[in-house]
Amino acid sequence: MAIKLIAMDLDGTLMAPDHITVTDKTKAALEKAHNMGIKTVIATGRTLSVIKDVLKQVPFIDYVIYSNGAVVYDRCKGENIYTNYIPSDIVENVVDILESYPVYYELYANGASNTQESKAAFFKNKDLPPEFLDFYMQSLINHDNLSEFAKNNDIEKINLFYFDGEYYEEIKDKLFAIEKIDRTSPVSGDIEMTYKGVNKGVALDNMCKELCFTPDEVMSFGDADNDIEMLQFAGYGIAMGNASDDCKAAAKYETLSNGEDGIAAAIEKFIFNAFKPKLLISACLLGENCKYNGGNNYTEEAAGLKDWFELIPICPECFGGLSIPRVPNEIVCGRAISKEGKDFTAEYEDGAEKTLYIANENNCCYAVLKERSPSCGFGKIYDGTFSGTLVDGNGITADLLDKNGIRIFGESRIEKLLDEFDF
Repeated sequence: MAIKLIAMDLDGTLMAPDHITVTDKTKAALEKAHNMGIKTVIATGRTLSVIKDVLKQVPFIDYVIYSNGAVVYDRCKGENIYTNYIPSDIVENVVDILESYPVYYELYANGASNTQESKAAFFKNKDLPPEFLDFYMQSLINHDNLSEFAKNNDIEKINLFYFDGEYYEEIKDKLFAIEKIDRTSPVSGDIEMTYKGVNKGVALDNMCKELCFTPDEVMSFGDADNDIEMLQFAGYGIAMGNASDDCKAAAKYETLSNGEDGIAAAIEKFIFNAFKPKLLISACLLGENCKYNGGNNYTEEAAGLKDWFELIPICPECFGGLSIPRVPNEIVCGRAISKEGKDFTAEYEDGAEKTLYIANENNCCYAVLKERSPSCGFGKIYDGTFSGTLVDGNGITADLLDKNGIRIFGESRIEKLLDEFDF
């Protein structure tokens, strides 16, 4: 089954060992997959605010699962589409415990990390690079009293950040005695707490239900114990070469380490070498006799696209109920007017809507459409005088597809399309 979604952890997975950089090779592989119509998802224990620099490097990311699965953010809509916060009574219990010890902790809320300034002296950095730590500290929001903050905000996650020593076992025992929280420790000396049942796998499951994707259509990458449920959920659950033993045991496959572009290697193996992206294409370009005069517009270049793509032939005019042959139409003031002066805009719009539906059902992000056509023309169309004169403009179907984010190429620009895919 074709992969429709790629979800990946950040630290130890997508990010290079410096915790800051997405390598060019990994970024190129993800962008190519995205251009093939595959949804891309970051799944992280971090807050939304602290991954802004990551998103600048990979701006095509569609969704972000953050705070270990407490929230799913749709970047296209600019809103959260799933939340599962820690109930206030549990937050109060945890905060009361932590306030009685000399430890540094954070409350994740509103997509940001909130800390108490008086606790900063207890922070202990074990292995974070100074460059990342400087950036991370700049993203924090400091408060005089976290207990008061917790009472007035929805808490996504509580993070007891890098501590050890005489209080470690004592604090851990008290926290682990709270039944309605889940705890993970993705790095040494770190305890992350979410509400019971909250994890990246559950968040990914809910998102896939919204998108009507099955687990078999999902590829996920991780390296630590807070990635385990996500790896178990996905049909292609892949552990990084640098992953923990528990993480590798939960995964179905293993790839190279994050320092060796493990994500890129797996995408190359499981997607690029085994999957053809779907391409919407005007049926007349493939030799189907659906042209207005009963003929076709066959080109070898268009037919040859079958070597690189799974072709989805469409004829919007036929979809709209127009006959073969039919009186030719051209666009006049945004309307489809026949050579006899009849208005066929309704049929053209119906065909356009049906074409868009087919494109969405097949996850098509690209289309090769007949140039100059009143339905499929893009950039240049006939001016409505039936004299062969061209003007700037789009056909009715091409315009609708373009407005819905589908990249359009005419038959004379097929080479440009192939260049974009590095074919």
